[in-house]
Formats: sequence, C-alpha cells, structure tokens
Amino acid sequence: MTVIFFIVWLLLVGYAVFLAPGGETDPILSNIFSGNLGAIDPLVLAVFNSLGLFPMVFLTLLLLNDRQKWPAWPFALLSFVVGAFSLLLYFAFGDRKADRKLRTPHWLVRFLGSRFWLILLMLSWAVNGLTLLQGFSFAAYREAFFASGLVSVMTVDWFVLWGLSVYTTYRFYPQAKFKALAWIPIIGPVLVLFVNKKHQTL
Repeated sequence: MTVIFFIVWLLLVGYAVFLAPGGETDPILSNIFSGNLGAIDPLVLAVFNSLGLFPMVFLTLLLLNDRQKWPAWPFALLSFVVGAFSLLLYFAFGDRKADRKLRTPHWLVRFLGSRFWLILLMLSWAVNGLTLLQGFSFAAYREAFFASGLVSVMTVDWFVLWGLSVYTTYRFYPQAKFKALAWIPIIGPVLVLFVNKKHQTL
C-alpha cells in the first residue's frame, strides 16, 4: 500500500501543478476573498466547506489510533491547509505498526470519542448540506471546474479524501459493526464510530 499512496500523492501533485485548468485569475478565489459568496454556485461552496470537515474527521480517526511509526497529529492538522496532500504522505510512510502506546492524551481520546464531539461533527455536516437547499447546478459546477484552478484541485482532493476516509475506517476498525456506513461521504466514518459503543477500542 505504501507505493500506492505515494503514487496517488505524485499524481495529485502533478495534477495540481501541471494539469489543473484555470487561468492566472481565479474567479472563485476572487469571489471568496471579496466576500461575494452569492456569485458562487452552492454546490461549489458545499464542496469547499467540506474540505474543512474532512480534516476534522481525520483528526478524530487518526488521533484515536495514533500508535503508528510516525505521529499522526502533524499530518492531521496539516490536512486543514493542504488536505489529502499531507495525509497521503502519512499513509505512505508513517502508517506502519509500532510497538508503542497511544500517543494521544487520555483526555483528548475521551473528547474525540465522545457522543458530544461526534454529534457536533454530524451537525456541521448537516449545516453544510443546507447550503444545497439554495439550489445548485451541475452545469455551473462543471463550468467552475474548468474556469477555476481552486475548484478543479479541490474536487480531486475531495474524492481522494473520501477514499482515504473509507480506508482509514476499515484500517483501524476492522471489527466495527455497519462499516459500510463509512462509504457515506464525510459523515460515514463518524456514523461508524457513533453506532459502535466503544469508539476507541472497536
């Protein structure tokens, strides 16, 4: 799996640097910086916001299972800025078994595994989903994809994060009930933790 994750990382970097469409001026990025969110299609906004939700899910999954060769928390925190670019490197080189105790402080393990935190993640996902109730257009998203480097890269990043979230759930919780819920984008791994009573020791 090490080689696969590294190859995906190389492909992602190559796409972002050499293949992502868009000109010198990014219309979506300009609208975000200017606060003109009304000019952005709701689906684009929902995907953009979800790139802040995915890292919270990975922070939960990785810190609850931080026993590997490399500490997971730097990569989990960095994913808030660069998404899958940091997580792919962790899974490629750092996610190897090590004979050590859990690095995460006990109080943080209790918090991240608590129903309060998991429900908060679910609510954040639901609130982001409400963005789509404004009405959205796949045609507008497609247009944004080819006009904006931000949208094109974040779309590819979104799918990589989705796949990684499913892999992470199956990787750390092989005996969990209802593991198939992990395939639900973003919220799936949280639901797997929620429906299993012992979040840290599934």
